Amino acid sequence: MTTPPGWYPDPDPAQRANSPSAERWWDGASWTGQTRTKAAVRGPLVAGVVGAAVLVTALVVSAVLTFGVRAGGAAHDQAGGGASGSEPAPPDGKKGGPGDGPGAPEGPEGDLPATGIDLPVLNGWEHDPFGPVVTTGEYKCPGSKKESCLRGSSSIVVAPTDSRSEEDTAKNDIERFARTAYSKGTYGGITSHEAVASEKTSVAGEDAYRVRWKIVNRTKPDAYVETVAFEHPDGSGEMLLMHTGFDIADSAPPLSDMDKLAEGVEEADDGGQDDPGEDI
Repeated sequence: MTTPPGWYPDPDPAQRANSPSAERWWDGASWTGQTRTKAAVRGPLVAGVVGAAVLVTALVVSAVLTFGVRAGGAAHDQAGGGASGSEPAPPDGKKGGPGDGPGAPEGPEGDLPATGIDLPVLNGWEHDPFGPVVTTGEYKCPGSKKESCLRGSSSIVVAPTDSRSEEDTAKNDIERFARTAYSKGTYGGITSHEAVASEKTSVAGEDAYRVRWKIVNRTKPDAYVETVAFEHPDGSGEMLLMHTGFDIADSAPPLSDMDKLAEGVEEADDGGQDDPGEDI
């Protein structure tokens, strides 16, 4: 059984020496150039969703949307190595292809950040310097005081390769995203949900489909979570997912910000690492 795509410890000793928590994206067959610092990645609604090396899209919204952010955020969850000229070993440490043997990683953390696209920075929000991620309102997670959560978070990631239509992709993703974002460990688990929107829309000039849920958590606050699926505006045909989560609380961002974030998505010239510029 081959090692699935995901973030794994960087195989480059020099990189690890410089940043012990460095991770590199394994695409299922080889190491890519995308890197991040594990400590800077957490989850959609968990605070500390700041990216690391190249791109770290950790959606951290108030509910530990444990999407991959380990450094403290929740939204509402490398190359070359060894001797000079040698090819870095795959995640399982065996050349010639990854596997499931001893030493193989348990599994990837988080989704692959999208590149060439970015989110707007609304008033009161902060932009992650290494990826299409924006967050706001850090506080101690209700179910885990050792972790910090965020009142709101939004990020753009790459959809699974077997994605079909925008509608099917969004509908198939929303539950996974909701349960990852507002996890049992940080919010006690989701007890019920109400679908408040399931409709066609547009993002960055592309046809898109939105699914929005209002969820009830075992441990308050409750929240709104949304998945918007759309094709990359660069014409590559790559399907993307915009993950957004908002707490339902006085200190949380207004629900209208959820629409503004989607409306402000645009292509980025440098792989999603534009200067955020002024707040909207």
